[in-house]
Amino acid sequence: MANAKKKILIVEDVEMNRAILREAFQSEFDVLEAEDGFRGLEIIASHGKQLAAIFLDIIMPELDGFGVLQEMESKGLLSTIPVFLITTETSDYVVGHAYDYGIVDVIQKPFNIQIIKRRVMNIIELFSSRSAGTAHSGEKETRQQKLQWSIIEALCAALEFRNTESRKHIQHIKYLTYILLKQLAADYPSYGLTEQMPGLIAQAAAFHDIGKVSVPEQVLAKADAGQPLTQEETAQFQNHTAAGCAILDTIPDLNHSHLYKYCQEICRSHHETWDGTGYPQGLQGNDIPVSAQAAALANAFDNLVSAHGTQQPCTGAQAIQMLCSGERGVFNPELLDCLKKCEPLIAKVSFS
Repeated sequence: MANAKKKILIVEDVEMNRAILREAFQSEFDVLEAEDGFRGLEIIASHGKQLAAIFLDIIMPELDGFGVLQEMESKGLLSTIPVFLITTETSDYVVGHAYDYGIVDVIQKPFNIQIIKRRVMNIIELFSSRSAGTAHSGEKETRQQKLQWSIIEALCAALEFRNTESRKHIQHIKYLTYILLKQLAADYPSYGLTEQMPGLIAQAAAFHDIGKVSVPEQVLAKADAGQPLTQEETAQFQNHTAAGCAILDTIPDLNHSHLYKYCQEICRSHHETWDGTGYPQGLQGNDIPVSAQAAALANAFDNLVSAHGTQQPCTGAQAIQMLCSGERGVFNPELLDCLKKCEPLIAKVSFS
C-alpha cells in the first residue's frame, strides 16, 4: 500500500491501449492519461514529483514520444522518473535513439500484461529506493533558476499571444535542434559537442525569436504574411536579434547559467547563413556558432512542413530536398547530411 498515492502517466493516443494499461495498474496507482505529447508534458509539469512511472508511445499526433523525451531530458527528469516506451516500432534505429534519451525499457504492442507488470514494478521499486537514498540531491533548481524560467516562459507566452510563435512551433524547433545535434555529435566529433550540449542548446533554441516582442505589430504582420517591408521596417524586424540578446540580459543571474551562452548565440545569429549573406553580422561558415546553425535549420524545416497562413505545407521529404538544394537558403552541408539521416525520426512527428 506504500505506493497507493503514487501516480503513473500513460501518454498514448489509442484509447484501447490506455484502457489496457489503466486496468493493469489502477489498483496500485492513480492512473493519469494523455492523448498526445503536449498534454503529457502538461501533466508531467503538474505532477512530476508524484509520478512513479510514465508509459510513453512514440507515434502520436501533435508531439510524438521523442519530443516528450527531449523536453524531459532538458529539465533533468529522466533520471528521476522511469519512462517505458510503448511501441510497435522495434527497429534498431528507433529503439537505440530511445535508449540514448534514457528510457528504462521498451514495451512492445500488443501487451503481455503479466510480464509488463513484473518489469514495471521492479523498476519502480528500484527508482524509489534510489530516490530515498538521495532525498535531497535531486533538488537542483534554485529559486533563482525557477525565477529565470518563469520569466523566459512568460516572454515565450507573449510571443504566442502575438501569433509570432506557436507552442507547437517552439516544441518542434527544440526537438529538431536536439536530434540534429545528436547526429552531428555522432558523425562529426570535430565540433566538440559533449553529451549534455544538445539538450542545453535545444532548450535555448526555444527562445530564438524572443526579441520579436520588441518589433511593432504591423511589421510582424507584414513579415508573417510574406509582404515586402520598407527599409525602415526591415531594420525594425532585423533588430529582433539584438533585442533578444538585450532581453536575456535583463533576466536575473541568467548569465551565470550554462544556458546563457547558447541563448545569446542563437538569439544573435539564427539569421546568419552559411554563405555569409545573412544578418546581423554577415558571418560565414563555421564562424556562425553551431548552436545557431542547428536552430536555424530546425526553424527553416518546421516553417516548410507546418501550415502558416495560406502556405501549403510540404512533406518532410520535400522539405529536406528543398533545404539540401538551397531553395530556402544556404546551410552547413554537414548539418544537412545529419538532417537527411534523421528523416526516420522526423517522419514520426505530426507537423500539421
